[in-house]
This record gives sequence, C-alpha cells and structure tokens, in this order.
Amino acid sequence: MSRRWWRRWMAVAAVAAFGGGCASQLDVRYPESSANPALLSSAGPRGVAIGPVVDRRVDRTRIGVKPMSQDPIVARRPVEEIVREALAVEIARTGHSVASAGDVVLAAEVEEFWLDAVHRQATTQYIGRVAIALIVVDPHTGSRVLTRRYAGIKRLQAAPDAEQAWREVMDAALTRTMHDVATDPELAAALTR
Repeated sequence: MSRRWWRRWMAVAAVAAFGGGCASQLDVRYPESSANPALLSSAGPRGVAIGPVVDRRVDRTRIGVKPMSQDPIVARRPVEEIVREALAVEIARTGHSVASAGDVVLAAEVEEFWLDAVHRQATTQYIGRVAIALIVVDPHTGSRVLTRRYAGIKRLQAAPDAEQAWREVMDAALTRTMHDVATDPELAAALTR
C-alpha cells in the first residue's frame, strides 16, 4: 500500500469522522483474552506472515449509522488494521509465530464490517457483522493453498444510541469470526502443507 493512498484514505476517514461533528468514532478491538489455543495449534509451530489485509467493503468510510439521527459511525482505526491485529493475536495464541517472512502467508479481504441498528419501541436491536475471506498462500510458489470465508454475528437489545452496545456487538462479531478461523480444520491442515 503506497503512502499516498494511505494519506488519502486517512483524509477521507477524517472528513467522515469529523465533518459536521456528527459522526461517532467506535474503538473496535479484538480482546486478547478471547484468543485461546485451538485447532490451529495442532498444526505445530509455524512461521506465519500476515500478508495484505484489503478492505473490499462497498462503503469504506463508515461501519454503521446511529439509529436515531442516521449520522455515521466510523472506526477509530482503519478496519484493515483491526482485522490484521486480530489475526496476529489469534495466530500467536495458537502457538505460531507471526513473522515478516514465514512458512506460510495469510492474506485477508474484509467483506463486511458493519453495525446495524433496528429501533423498536423503547429499545434498539444492534447487530454487528464481520466477514472476512482468508487466503493461505505458499510463499515459495505464490500459489493459493486455501481460500475460506469466516463470518461472525452478534445481536443485542439495548437503549437507542447506546455506544457501549455498539462496541460490544462489534467486538463480539470480530471475536466469533476469529474463533471460526482458529477452529477451522481445513485451515489447520493447510498450515501443515
């Protein structure tokens, strides 16, 4: 990713976040305590390079809208960075090392990273969705070994514009996605090839 592209992206994100003063920033994080040694640890210790994480969402300027005002909700950090960090934590917790050059390369594409809010009477139902495509690449040949899609969803009833609920559903959706990564037998098998 070029520096010029990165600066443009940050400028767009800043305008989206602060333009008009109506946007809310949400600090979505993958809780390290959620990562547990799982099926991926059965592959034996490997050096895993996390390759590019690409945001393929149609609307990359926001991750949702406020239920009452319809103002945008934006992530404090780029979605690619959030997903990359979550993958690194999960890979490290399963006994592998995250390295710049490894035995295998994991590339990811973010397909969905969105917070929906459906207002009902006195409460609002918040739905967080995170979906990624994970590609395992042989670093020697550059060929794809495996491509898998993982998705996590979390629903929660709370008060309208409850920012704590926003973060809770997005963190949980990301956690469920990473749990699916860590417990996928096909991914574990691909790491051993």
